[in-house]
Amino acid sequence: MTPGTLFFDRHFRFYDGEEGQKILIALGTAHGVTVVVKTTSQSRRFRNDFGCQTDHRFPNFHLVKGCCCLSKPTWVCLDEYYEFKDSELLQRHFSGDIDRIGLLTDEITIALMECALQSEDISPRQTRIVQAALDTFRASPTEEQ
Repeated sequence: MTPGTLFFDRHFRFYDGEEGQKILIALGTAHGVTVVVKTTSQSRRFRNDFGCQTDHRFPNFHLVKGCCCLSKPTWVCLDEYYEFKDSELLQRHFSGDIDRIGLLTDEITIALMECALQSEDISPRQTRIVQAALDTFRASPTEEQ
């Protein structure tokens, strides 16, 4: 999945086992695994500054209203990273559980990936996947939408 792809998961399973609807953003794919992060529009825990906030108690990347396809100010949560097998993403897309809803601009995608790599919560494996995707993305950026 292309880094910066936003998708809506109707049955996202959180680490605590709860299930709910969530907008996710792909950070990179390697060896059949895609690393994603969840988003929230609940601002109570976050600052309103655009961009990377890894020095915050809850590391995040703030997408201000109007910077992308999302209708509300949105915070990308960089304290939890999730991995999906590509086959699972494809199956869930065809079953209607997951829908692609947009794509971040190249500039925002690169800034988000660089920010994610600064997070203390990303695992070494996830770091390798995101770094490889970032290197590839910089070498041949996708068309901005």
